[in-house]
Amino acid sequence: MKNKGIKGINTAGLIGYIISVLLSIAVIATMVITGIGTAGAIAIADKEIKVNMSTAIDISSTGDFLGTLNKFMKVGEVENLEDIITEDGKTVKVDDSDLSEVSAYKTENGFLVNAKTNEKVFTIKNIIVNLVATFIFLLTVEIAVHFLASLMKALRKCETPFCESVIKSMSRFAISLIPAVFMNMVCGGMWSSLFSGSGFAMTVNLGSVLLVAVIFLLIAVFKYGALLQQESDETL
Repeated sequence: MKNKGIKGINTAGLIGYIISVLLSIAVIATMVITGIGTAGAIAIADKEIKVNMSTAIDISSTGDFLGTLNKFMKVGEVENLEDIITEDGKTVKVDDSDLSEVSAYKTENGFLVNAKTNEKVFTIKNIIVNLVATFIFLLTVEIAVHFLASLMKALRKCETPFCESVIKSMSRFAISLIPAVFMNMVCGGMWSSLFSGSGFAMTVNLGSVLLVAVIFLLIAVFKYGALLQQESDETL
């Protein structure tokens, strides 16, 4: 008869298995949507997308807010921010990689700032490349989720968490996380590069790397636990 601890592990495995199946369905659905989007993009691969954005910021303040702000920032050739805060508003061209012009209006308790971005041009071919990379990333996630489901299934049926099936499933899951984490960082860098217009720069996600490292550490602990259990069984 199973003790309460093993029953708890089996129950956790069952819940984890159900969650893994639902997660797998969600990932597959996202892959289908990404695939459809990629196919649509391929159909118009020779086109470009041009984007201009504008934003408004309503600032209310007390005290000499502009005087303080003027010490830390500069808009175009304007030396004093008060010069662009007029009753009717004044548009100022700025030399900035993101903004093209800024205008400001006085309000009752502060001022309203309108900003317009420079035109950004996105080529469909670059978007296709990013979508393909995203599809590959989702594929690696689906593989990792598959091994996660196998691990949960092993926990659902195990008599002890130190059994061979649990340790093997955990090892496969940990290994499957490596390409998923790597592709996540690659895709993040690719999409960031596309929207910023800068060169590709991959940022290391320390949280994901640490998660993989912790799982491999747990595998070592479980292997040692299995060894101790085997020695105990042989002694008995």
